[in-house]
Amino acid sequence: MSATLPAFIFDCDGVLIDSEGLASRVEAALLRELGLDLSVEETQALFLGKTVDGVLDVIAQRTGTRPGSQFTYNWAFATAHAFMHELQPVQDVRAVADELRRRGHPLAVASQSPLARVRFSLEVTQLAGLFGDHVYVTSMVPRPKPAPDIYLLAAAKLGVRPADCVVIEDSPAGAAAALGAGMRAFGYAPAGTAAMQASGAIVIRSMREVLDHLAATP
Repeated sequence: MSATLPAFIFDCDGVLIDSEGLASRVEAALLRELGLDLSVEETQALFLGKTVDGVLDVIAQRTGTRPGSQFTYNWAFATAHAFMHELQPVQDVRAVADELRRRGHPLAVASQSPLARVRFSLEVTQLAGLFGDHVYVTSMVPRPKPAPDIYLLAAAKLGVRPADCVVIEDSPAGAAAALGAGMRAFGYAPAGTAAMQASGAIVIRSMREVLDHLAATP
């Protein structure tokens, strides 16, 4: 890291918001209507880190038919309903982000999810004010994660060098995107998953460890 105060770029789902279980529960129910009987855990593993198009591609591979607009419409509204009533921030992430902002670190969000879903999620969990307009999604760039495009865009919009950015991710694809952009990557994995350990990211099991690592960096 340089002497410049580093910027922190957060993935959204599974990093800022505790959405993965909720979203996977909704998706598993909708998949049953398509004849795919998967558990919530299997659904989460199958779709982790994928864009909307990526999810639809996986469904097409499993069923032989790519779902149409009606499925996508139902998926969006069912997810929004679950989020409105149950979505919570990831444990300690608000306190950590507040402290980073207090110290003067630039903050941004970089997500695979659609912009409307990300902004809705941040509003529901009252995290939106931490990031302002610095919310970026992969529809804004040519390639999704694991390509580095979204993180390079976030750095450019923050006005910082990639080398002066720290990314917090929860998927190996996201960690690969951050490392490919020349950034430092923290892999948030409360269970310490082998995939994240193999990603090249610094594995953290709690958000509080972000501040611990920051204090230990010269």
